[in-house]
Amino acid sequence: MKKFQVFILIALFIGAHNLFAQDTLRDAKSVNVPVEHYGLSFGNSYRFNGIRVNFADENVEEVNGLNLTFWFKMFRNKESVVNGISVGVIPTGGTMRGVNVGLLGVGGAHDLYGLNLCGIVIGGSGVMKGLMVSGLLTMADGPESSINGLALSGLGIGARKVINGIAVCGLAVGTDGDINGVASSLAYVSSEKNYRRIALTAGYLESYAFNGIAIAGYAKTSQMNGVSIALFNSSKELHGVQLGILNYAGNNPAGLKWLPLINGHF
Repeated sequence: MKKFQVFILIALFIGAHNLFAQDTLRDAKSVNVPVEHYGLSFGNSYRFNGIRVNFADENVEEVNGLNLTFWFKMFRNKESVVNGISVGVIPTGGTMRGVNVGLLGVGGAHDLYGLNLCGIVIGGSGVMKGLMVSGLLTMADGPESSINGLALSGLGIGARKVINGIAVCGLAVGTDGDINGVASSLAYVSSEKNYRRIALTAGYLESYAFNGIAIAGYAKTSQMNGVSIALFNSSKELHGVQLGILNYAGNNPAGLKWLPLINGHF
């Protein structure tokens, strides 16, 4: 027992010493127990392995383990790497791998991998891969950004380049590029390039080239390959079947372009 007490005193001494022995050029302040980069850290340690607790992260380089952050400083951790579990009001980093739980949001300046849960917004500028659940929005907004996996959101889901997997939300799913998988929303589903597999919406569906099964209120495509079921179907080039109240296939002969109930081109 005495040996254990001595060990605790030594660990606290080392931790207190570390508070004043950080990289003064960047003004980091933290108490690290039992050694500088391993164990338990309180404060803004730049590199740490273990359990790290800090009010607001700034200039972090790499954390492996559990990172508990109560607040955030916008754009102050764009190059950081966090591997493990991040918990906070808005946990952020450059690349985050593992489990990220935010009361308001989760943000990655580059990539997000793993399980991401938050109350309002999940956002990244690179690859977002895994399970993403947000109360409001899930957005991959970089020029080469993508969503890969299962994304569930209360309002909207969007990616600049591609959505691969399953995207389900309350209002709208959209991308400037491709959708490969299943996308479903109440009002709007859109891919400006290629859509492959299944789309479900009570509202408006649009895609340049669609390959698969589309179910919508109004389905509009430049190329339709598969089956489209909607109140109103419109395709400049149809290769498949349209089922709806009114159906338009621009590549059909005159007199067969507009047909009620069913239209087709094979």
